[in-house]
Amino acid sequence: MIDVFVAGLRANSCTVSGPMNTDEARATVVERASAHLLVACNDDVPLPALVDGLRQRGVEVLTPGDPAWAERLADAEVGITGARLAVAQPSAIALAAAPGAPRSTSLVPSVHICVVRVDDLLPTLADAMIGVAAGEMPSALTWIGGPSRTGDLEMITTLGVHGPRAVEIVLLD
Repeated sequence: MIDVFVAGLRANSCTVSGPMNTDEARATVVERASAHLLVACNDDVPLPALVDGLRQRGVEVLTPGDPAWAERLADAEVGITGARLAVAQPSAIALAAAPGAPRSTSLVPSVHICVVRVDDLLPTLADAMIGVAAGEMPSALTWIGGPSRTGDLEMITTLGVHGPRAVEIVLLD
C-alpha cells in the first residue's frame, strides 16, 4: 500500500521521503526548510522539537498562536503541516482544519511540507470517508494530491498559481 501511495504522489509531482523514524523525519524537515528565512509551522506536526530544531538552524518560525500570524503568513516561504490521514488510491493526504492547524499553512507558502504517519495511511478514499465520518468532523478537510496546477488556453500546465508550487511528503514510520 505504501508503494502505491508513494508512486501516485510522485506521479503528481510530489517529493516523497521515507518512511523513516522520528529523528530522521525531523532532520529531513529541518534540512528542507532551513534554506528559507521564514517558515510557518502548524501545531499538528507529529515531530517533537521541530520548531526548536528549525530555530537552532537560524530559521524564523511562525506558528498559528503568534499574534502576527495573519499579517506575516504571506511572507512564509514554507508551510509545514501534519496530516489527519492519507489515502493510497487515489494518492492523497487529508489535512483537518483546527485551532493550531489552519488551512492557510498548506495553501499560502510556495512550498508545503507535510509529515504523514504511515499508520494513518488507508487503502482507498471510501475507507477514508468512513473513518472521517466516524470521528469528530473538522471544520474543513483539505485533500491534497500534489502541487497546485492550472492550465491556460494553450493547455500549458503551470504549477503553483493557486497554491503551493511544491509539495513534499515526509513519511513517519
